Amino acid sequence: MMIPASPEAFTADWLNEALAPKLGTASVQDVAVKASDVPGQTAEIAFLDITYSDSDCGLPTSIVAKYTSQNPQVITDIIANYDQYRRESSFYREFPDVGIATPECVYVDYDHGKQEVVLLLANLSPAESPSWAVSDAQVAMAVGALPGLHAKWWQDPILREKDWIVQFDNRDFFGAAYGAAHMVAPIIKELYGDVEVTQRAMALMAGKFDAMLAWTATRPFTFVHGDFHAKQMFFPTDAGGEFAVIDWQFPYVAQGAWDVARIIGLGLADEQRRAQMEGLVAGYHSALLDRGVTDYSREELNVDISFGLAVSQMTMVIASAQTDITLIERECSDLGVDWQDMMLYRTQNAMLEWNTLELLESI
Repeated sequence: MMIPASPEAFTADWLNEALAPKLGTASVQDVAVKASDVPGQTAEIAFLDITYSDSDCGLPTSIVAKYTSQNPQVITDIIANYDQYRRESSFYREFPDVGIATPECVYVDYDHGKQEVVLLLANLSPAESPSWAVSDAQVAMAVGALPGLHAKWWQDPILREKDWIVQFDNRDFFGAAYGAAHMVAPIIKELYGDVEVTQRAMALMAGKFDAMLAWTATRPFTFVHGDFHAKQMFFPTDAGGEFAVIDWQFPYVAQGAWDVARIIGLGLADEQRRAQMEGLVAGYHSALLDRGVTDYSREELNVDISFGLAVSQMTMVIASAQTDITLIERECSDLGVDWQDMMLYRTQNAMLEWNTLELLESI
């Protein structure tokens, strides 16, 4: 079946074929399609308003279609290298109940040879994503949702059988990631200026690659979102809606603290983080224990948070060099957010406060 490559391709005929197993005796009568006004970095987005012959057929009338990026450079430089389309399509096929709220997926298709993908996801409106302008309360809500995900999959051996999830001992993936983050240091300095701490951390991770992998293998693992920041989340509004997490292109089998470090490191400015991070981390740890996690002390969590900050910074360093940073600059400017602070300095400062360099040097 054809994978759509433009908004116009999402026709009633195509939807009837795609949704046939779920439609029963109903059919798609009409569809109004609107392309997203916000350009995607790794995929395109279109909004579908669907009229069914039977309004009680059980399928959402408002659907978000996520499909292949039309930027060839994105496909060659990012998607093909990191296998993101295969990872996300596999996630929605295999993990419908992951332990944290996600949008209902009514259709998924993926072609590895062509690096093409399409996902049809229930529109989460009236919930909204704050993008990069996340509030302290929203950060707390996101951290509070993580124990449900992480405790569900804590040390679950089935995760080690999933080759579409990035495993903590994947030499090819982390070798490329650590190496890339170290190699783009000149670009990062040009973009941000004061990056000495970040450069040192990336150099340590690349230079001590074997030791990093061996050390990570000693830590308790779970299912990790991998890019857990507010642009990947929807939050309730005055009009309603519920919290949910999207964009499962980078799932890891790794330490749950990586997700905690990412949302706090990017989401809270320095003053707010210094006032709130201790309580957020303590609450996360307590909730893990309440859900049955054992033999995981608060001290161990603190170590994993410290390392998770370095992993988060690695992701931002690579993103700064390999994606169109002007899109983030423009979006942050419209939201009144300092893009350099959000993209690098917040996490860099948190790394200092959580002794990340000392940890990396000791591994």
